[in-house]
Amino acid sequence: MCKRIGIIVLSFILVICNSGLLMAETTNNKNIITAIKIVGNKEIKDEEILDKINTKVGDEISNQKLQEDMKSVFDLGYFFDIQVSFKNHEDGVMLIFEVIENPKLSQINISGNHEVSTEELRGIIGIRTGQLLNLNELEKAKQEIEKYYREKGYILAKVVDLTIKEKDQLHITINEGRLNNIIINTDGKTKDYVIRRELSIEEGQVFNIDQVWKDLRKIYNLGFFEEVKPDYKAVDGDRQAVDLVINLKEGKTGTFSIGGGYSSASGLTGLIDLEQDNLFGRGQSVKLNWEFGGKKNTYEVGFYQPWVFGTKNSLNFNLYNTVREDKNDNDVKEKGGSITLGRPIAEDTKAYLKYNYQDSEYKEKIEGADTNTQKYKDVDENTRSLTFKTIRDTRDNFLAPKDGGRQEVSIERAGGILGGDADFTKYYTDIRKYIPSGEDNNWAFRLKLGGSNGDLPETRDFYLRETLLDGVRGYDYDYYKDQEGFEGDSLFLTNLEYRIGIVESITGVIFADAGRTFEDNQFSLNDIKYSTGLGIRFNTPIGQLGLDYGYAPEGDDGNKSSFSFRIGSIF
Repeated sequence: MCKRIGIIVLSFILVICNSGLLMAETTNNKNIITAIKIVGNKEIKDEEILDKINTKVGDEISNQKLQEDMKSVFDLGYFFDIQVSFKNHEDGVMLIFEVIENPKLSQINISGNHEVSTEELRGIIGIRTGQLLNLNELEKAKQEIEKYYREKGYILAKVVDLTIKEKDQLHITINEGRLNNIIINTDGKTKDYVIRRELSIEEGQVFNIDQVWKDLRKIYNLGFFEEVKPDYKAVDGDRQAVDLVINLKEGKTGTFSIGGGYSSASGLTGLIDLEQDNLFGRGQSVKLNWEFGGKKNTYEVGFYQPWVFGTKNSLNFNLYNTVREDKNDNDVKEKGGSITLGRPIAEDTKAYLKYNYQDSEYKEKIEGADTNTQKYKDVDENTRSLTFKTIRDTRDNFLAPKDGGRQEVSIERAGGILGGDADFTKYYTDIRKYIPSGEDNNWAFRLKLGGSNGDLPETRDFYLRETLLDGVRGYDYDYYKDQEGFEGDSLFLTNLEYRIGIVESITGVIFADAGRTFEDNQFSLNDIKYSTGLGIRFNTPIGQLGLDYGYAPEGDDGNKSSFSFRIGSIF
């Protein structure tokens, strides 16, 4: 009996004690945060982490607020995982943020890059070995790599994988994108190979949009097509590949261009070029050139093969026969021919080697002859020469360029081991530059320089011709006829035009010209002839029609202005 009473009393005492503890536990506020602790970090300081935590000592526990704090800490980018736990502490709880840091990188490996070097890519990312991996920097590195590829024209390139291997090695995998197929759609006779041989980009190659546009410009500048439009089609099952479809609308099978003018003294003067640019759809050309009126009547026929035996070498044959008058109104007869070999030597640049053979008959003034003696003697001269020339052409449109440029440099050597009667060296350069100005306007600039050494025959002089494509506009035929400075052994000519798009097929022109020829290479800026004026251009099916009015303050009274009409751009 006593034993049972003892057990009951002991049980009652235990209940009383436990009730006291429960009351004490209930009295303490377990929802109040009395301390915050960071654990697991080695490289990142507590202060940097605590700065991102909005929960403070004394706050009540809030699940929403803790989730936001965890996100803020994770957004630092240095941690692989973050856990939150609680521990009783000083009548409340201690809030513990346990973090697992990303590894320190021992290696950064980049693969899949072929068009951009690994050194270039390492230079544009902010991630370095020996540093703690930051996920934010990793995402930024991905964006910078893809941006760098886009700037270089590789618009399909993507970073397809970012992986940590062996705990501390970062592997970046790139897919640069691929051109799957090239499909040619044309509505005319041009052979498929004529188009494909202009393409530098190939099927299976890394896709580069800049390279595609350069190739399309080369196709357009063949002169065979009115429109060259690309289309890009996705490839089933490969998001990093594309099919290139080139849609071509063929133009006329030949070209026709004219430059000319009219004056009371010379009548009609002009230049006619007839050319079949795409013979039988094979890219070959035949041409007939005719310059007539005034002091000149020239015929020229030629044949051009752009690819000889399937190579990038070109071959050009020309035969010509000229009858013209010199500045003393004496007849000059020239006939001959040339063979020209060409080959690309760099992007947008070709080199040419030309052999020229010419027979000339003209009258040469006898120095010191008086009025009672014959003033001229007959000359029959044979010239054999070799010319080396380079042309770099980056124009966006060879017919009506608005951007890019064209640079031509040539050296002609006659005589010596080539034989013939003439012995001279002739130098020539033609530089053109086009600069867009707004959406429809552009600047156009040309500079022509020529010089020579040795005994340059009169038949090989440089010329500035009124009303044609190499004159100083504003000086009429009578001025050219009576004044020196438009035929000589050296040349200076510059043209500046501001071309204003008025409507789709009409362009206004403001221009300034300056130039002249010199004797004995005696350049003098004080003797330069110059002019200014206005013009208008009309685009028509036969080419661009142009009418210019030039004012020449250096001209004689009555010869200070002139209208000139032309078909085709002056440059």
